[in-house]
Amino acid sequence: MNNTMDAETDRRKSGVYRYRSGPTSDPVSAGDAIRQVVDSLGLAEKLREQRVLSLWEEIVGEDIAAVTQVNSFRWGQLSVSVQNPTWRHWLTFQCETIRQNLNREVGGDVVKKIRLQ
Repeated sequence: MNNTMDAETDRRKSGVYRYRSGPTSDPVSAGDAIRQVVDSLGLAEKLREQRVLSLWEEIVGEDIAAVTQVNSFRWGQLSVSVQNPTWRHWLTFQCETIRQNLNREVGGDVVKKIRLQ
């Protein structure tokens, strides 16, 4: 009995038990850990909205991006200024396609409506 306690005491002193205390979990990648934190803080939707703004030029192309400017994005409505009425009229017919492409890129139904000004 005395030898068992001495071996136990030796293990504790050597730090064998130091890293075994507390909850244990499987290792996760840094990306998964960040996604879990973003989801737990409720920031996923805000990040998608921000991504819509940054994707505008990529989705619509250089020519349309040159004559438009994204003003705001609130409550699912993307407000875009168009430089002239001819482009605005043409874009009216493209809004649904642009909206669908933006939503596909961000992975959700984030853009509900595109408002041209």
